[in-house]
Amino acid sequence: MWVFFTARLRQWLILAVAVPLATVLVRTIRRSIEKRTGQTRLTRGLGQVENLGRRARRKERKQRKR
Repeated sequence: MWVFFTARLRQWLILAVAVPLATVLVRTIRRSIEKRTGQTRLTRGLGQVENLGRRARRKERKQRKR
C-alpha cells in the first residue's frame, strides 16, 4: 500500500501520525517506570527518545509555516 503513496504523503503521514503516537507511547511508558523505580538510566534514555519526537514535530511545524 505504501507504494501508491507519494514520497511527500508518506513523509507527512509519518510526521503527523506515527511520531506523535510513538512519543505519547514512550512518555506513558517512561512515566509508569519512573513512578515505580524513580529516575534510572532507562527512564533517562526514554526521555531522550521523547525529546526526539518533540523536536521532529516542532521541525515539521516550522517547515509548514514557511
